Amino acid sequence: MRKLMAAALVLGLAAGVPAQEFVKKRLENSPRHHEWVAVKHGDRTVHCFVVFPEVKDKATAVLVIHENKGLTDWVRGLADQLAEAGYIAVAPDLLSGLGPGGGKTSDFKSLDQATQALYKLKQD
Repeated sequence: MRKLMAAALVLGLAAGVPAQEFVKKRLENSPRHHEWVAVKHGDRTVHCFVVFPEVKDKATAVLVIHENKGLTDWVRGLADQLAEAGYIAVAPDLLSGLGPGGGKTSDFKSLDQATQALYKLKQD
């Protein structure tokens, strides 16, 4: 019962804090190496958020595909958590080049705009 009450308290406190702010703070304080890599294919360049684990041996890479909101801080946070578990996490921003001014997900004014742009992507 105490565990249930503690979980309810944590969830109640977390409900008052915007999720993206929590994730941004966690990303800022992460000890793992984060970098942006531009991957060119044909005439398109896709920006990928890559997070490396803190290991000396070889690591397995995991491709993180974002939801219909684009490459949000939440998805970047997931990539960081995968790296924390020992994986190299590669999260491509499928909206690269489609944002305002040819930008990426973070350049849209709202998640709804990012979603609408994502639905305009060609299947191939």
